[in-house]
Amino acid sequence: MDQLDERDKQAFLELQEKLVDQTKKKKQVAAQLRSCDTEQKRAVLTAEELNNLPDDAKTYEQIGRAYFLTPKLQLLQDRKDTAVSRQADIKALKETQTSVSKAIEAVENEFKELLQHSPALQHAVSRSA
Repeated sequence: MDQLDERDKQAFLELQEKLVDQTKKKKQVAAQLRSCDTEQKRAVLTAEELNNLPDDAKTYEQIGRAYFLTPKLQLLQDRKDTAVSRQADIKALKETQTSVSKAIEAVENEFKELLQHSPALQHAVSRSA
């Protein structure tokens, strides 16, 4: 019986570690998603503003601390490319976020199952909480 309890404790600790890892991953993906979304919106807004400028307007691109004279059409194309690229990144990150959420849900279900099959472990967890 003591060996079973030790296995249950080990399984509990492993599940706990999995849950922590998946939760960290979910937060990381959410941060990446926010960053990509902000970048995509900035690119779209910048492209809209560039469209309002005359074609012969002098436009500059910031590279590091310096600004370089760059043709409007090149800046516009760069912003559109960035927007499209970020949109693809956002789609991939949302899929990743969904899979991580499903993984978290699966780990939570494993926790419930483990606690249902081990009343001693359930009692120990409820005492420590």
